[in-house]
Amino acid sequence: MIKQIFKIIWIERKINIWILLELILVFCILWFCTDYLFFTAKRYFQPQGFDIEHTYRINISTKDEGKEILSADDEEAKKKMQEDIWTIYDRIKQYQAVEYVSYSNSAYPYSGSWSSTSVMQDSVKLNLQIKRITPEFFNVFKINIISGTPFTWENSITGRPVIISADKNDLFGKQNPEKVEFINRDKDNNENNDNVIGVANKSKRSEFEEYNAIGYYPMKKDDQNVARYREICIRVKPEADKNFPEQFTKDMRNQLEVGHYYLSSVTPIDEDRENYMGWTGYSDNFKSIYSISAFLIINIFLGIVGTFWFRVQSRRSEIGLRIAMGSTKGGVKRIFISETFSLLFLASLVATIICVNISIGDILKDINLPVPDRGEEKVEIVQHFINYGITLVFLALIAFFAVWYPASRAAKIQPAEALKDE
Repeated sequence: MIKQIFKIIWIERKINIWILLELILVFCILWFCTDYLFFTAKRYFQPQGFDIEHTYRINISTKDEGKEILSADDEEAKKKMQEDIWTIYDRIKQYQAVEYVSYSNSAYPYSGSWSSTSVMQDSVKLNLQIKRITPEFFNVFKINIISGTPFTWENSITGRPVIISADKNDLFGKQNPEKVEFINRDKDNNENNDNVIGVANKSKRSEFEEYNAIGYYPMKKDDQNVARYREICIRVKPEADKNFPEQFTKDMRNQLEVGHYYLSSVTPIDEDRENYMGWTGYSDNFKSIYSISAFLIINIFLGIVGTFWFRVQSRRSEIGLRIAMGSTKGGVKRIFISETFSLLFLASLVATIICVNISIGDILKDINLPVPDRGEEKVEIVQHFINYGITLVFLALIAFFAVWYPASRAAKIQPAEALKDE
């Protein structure tokens, strides 16, 4: 049967070469659509390490005179503004609908601000994301402390405590994070090292990015930059999370106008997520990939139907002769379907060679087409097999349904009618 199919393909090689070229092109495009969607889906379904349901950011702005104080050298006035911030913090904490409140710097999920530093940990250069937080930050975003102890206002006053989390390899440097005792800040002076008091679960900047090693440092009340941070996040009690921004603004606008500060807005972290996805390009990339994939599926289906409909019509005499010589209708359908699958398989082998070489050369990224943000992660061989398998099965399903109808019509042709046309 297989030998016969390839013999038919060879006899019809003039038209089959164009079909092969079409299938190779389609296979390559769908390969990279599959690669993008599979990789992002895999990242998406990884645990994020945080929960933003019922969370909001309280935006406290500074009046013009406050901005002048922060840019001047009046330390006494700056200290008064620090005290005002903690007054605002305490008033928000006392609001009945608020379950937890935190104050932080470059820390909340989907923040456009990022702070990091490089440290030598276990003779490995480690890029460490820095988050300065108050103790309740872990409660606001439901980040679990899996070992050790959380921050308290007491242990954040003295010493150099830090809570760490692992990177994508579940390591911190070369070690299991739970075995790390300190972060090396100064190899010649241990007094400048940060003492690890706990380990938090892994966390990502967004669901489509990889895990980074994180160092959570306590936000001290007398930090000279406290007056500038103003990153206040809250978790609202579920039963109170109905029209919360409007109600909170109405109730607290006057109470939060303290010194040179005032309440400017209340932003759901969900909204921050949407903005983050927009400026990082994920939203546009997804729209492009979905549009290309939908366009291809429709055109592949129509193209295959049209191509094989034409082939069936041009081979009516052959079909009539086969039926006249005893072939069954099912046998005729199997021939056409087998031809299609054979052509698809041949095209897939050529397309795979092309796609693998494009991936190795990182050509798509060089010409600014949407590609998965793998960071320093290389494409593994298993990913090529996954891309090949999904693309082949997907195209095979489309090909089957596209060919089945014209093949069924072909099988119903009366031998006399087909031979008469010839």
